[in-house]
Amino acid sequence: MPKRGTSSDHREERIAPRDMDWDAMEQAETVLDRMPSVLPTGSVALLAREVIARLAERPVAAQMSNEMTPLAASLIGADDGAPLRLVMRLLAGGVAVETVYLTHLAGAARELGHLWEQDLVPSAQVTIAAGRIYMIMRGLGAHLAPVELPRGRHAIFAAVPGEKHTLGISMAADLFRKEGWLIDLKIGMSHDELIEEVLRTEASLMGLSASSKTVLPELIRLIASVRMSLPHIRILVSGSIVSQEPDLKRICDADAVASDFETARTALQDMWDALGGPTRRILQ
Repeated sequence: MPKRGTSSDHREERIAPRDMDWDAMEQAETVLDRMPSVLPTGSVALLAREVIARLAERPVAAQMSNEMTPLAASLIGADDGAPLRLVMRLLAGGVAVETVYLTHLAGAARELGHLWEQDLVPSAQVTIAAGRIYMIMRGLGAHLAPVELPRGRHAIFAAVPGEKHTLGISMAADLFRKEGWLIDLKIGMSHDELIEEVLRTEASLMGLSASSKTVLPELIRLIASVRMSLPHIRILVSGSIVSQEPDLKRICDADAVASDFETARTALQDMWDALGGPTRRILQ
């Protein structure tokens, strides 16, 4: 992860509401709508806590006050559209996207996490708030990418935590390396260990392997956590789970899925090419 520099090291990128990634937000909404029917009882609340915690870890410029900020209040309010309208108002007013991410959203997540820990806000409300945060972050993600990509094509490949079959992802890593890719292969790691590795390697592309629908809850949790930590990342899911779940891409919020090497190669190259356009720095 790049070290945080001075303000002169970064360019403040301002985006208009039209520049939000509405397709990503729509896919995130689909994931959230289907989640209760896909995940076991209790897993939805666990995922919500993960989203809040990951975002709350970000450095926050504003200090917490005794009163809840308008954004935090809107996130647990009855109006589904209120948080997005507040964010859009900030962006339309010229607030830098990094400030929206690092100060407003991260600050609200920290407030809500604190209230949750103190049992001052019902779990159901924070679960709703986490979903709203996730959707907004998916919309902002493309504007939080590094200024420069690493030299050469680079990706991190990993087996989903709990996955026992790792031969396929190991073979895929070897094949991609033979074609000139720099592949960081991560196998046998816990959820938290894998998140730390993703951050350490500064990945912009990630390939995840899963062989069965039994690890679907962990796959969904992992993708959500990675996106909260690195909003710009592009994610490919491969393995036997792709043929077992035809709608996997929408269920787990992946950018692409592939059941064979040729499809994976094309998808990963397309995602790398897409990252080659105008990019923006994420503040650490």
